[in-house]
Amino acid sequence: MSIDRRLLFAVALLSAASLLEVRGHGRLIDPVARSSAWRYGFKAPHNYNDNELFCGGVGIQYGVNNGLCGVCGDDYSLPRPRPNELGGYYGKGFIVKTYRQGDIIKAVVQITASHLGHFEFHICPLDYFDEESEACFRPLRLANGKRKFMGPIEQKGDYEVELELPWYLTCKHCVLRWTYVAGNNWETHVQETYRGCADVAILRDDEDDI
Repeated sequence: MSIDRRLLFAVALLSAASLLEVRGHGRLIDPVARSSAWRYGFKAPHNYNDNELFCGGVGIQYGVNNGLCGVCGDDYSLPRPRPNELGGYYGKGFIVKTYRQGDIIKAVVQITASHLGHFEFHICPLDYFDEESEACFRPLRLANGKRKFMGPIEQKGDYEVELELPWYLTCKHCVLRWTYVAGNNWETHVQETYRGCADVAILRDDEDDI
């Protein structure tokens, strides 16, 4: 394919994605994500658009970045560390919640405009990795053994999801990530994607609280 044709294809895809983009909104509030920590008493930078960490938007994610998203919901094309990543403007790294290995925990997601779809959760143990990366993030299972929370996510409100922490995993600093893949764009893989990253610790059963 020639350069001109590739450019024309990219523009067409960007235009189509823009037409499809009917924005949902949501944020991870327990454990609270970096961009939302200020809302819950933490000394953290204010992000009044903390429910819009959608990979730069459908047009950017699919029309420019080939479907890629920053690990914590930023536009993939931004230089690292991106704003919501560790070391970025909102990524201060303070621990917002402490758990015990193997616990069944409750995550709470606040949806302010629903667009169906599903939630996924991942954990990144920074004790064993130099940086946040997709290689670091491992899927977390729901308490029912499944990998995806299907809801149904049909209206705005708080959604509680029980997750099972791995029995073998402990960390002084882990990143728990929520991903919301919307489902309102029928018959296409081009869907809005939202993310939120929270800094947590997972202690041994016999270990004192931090």
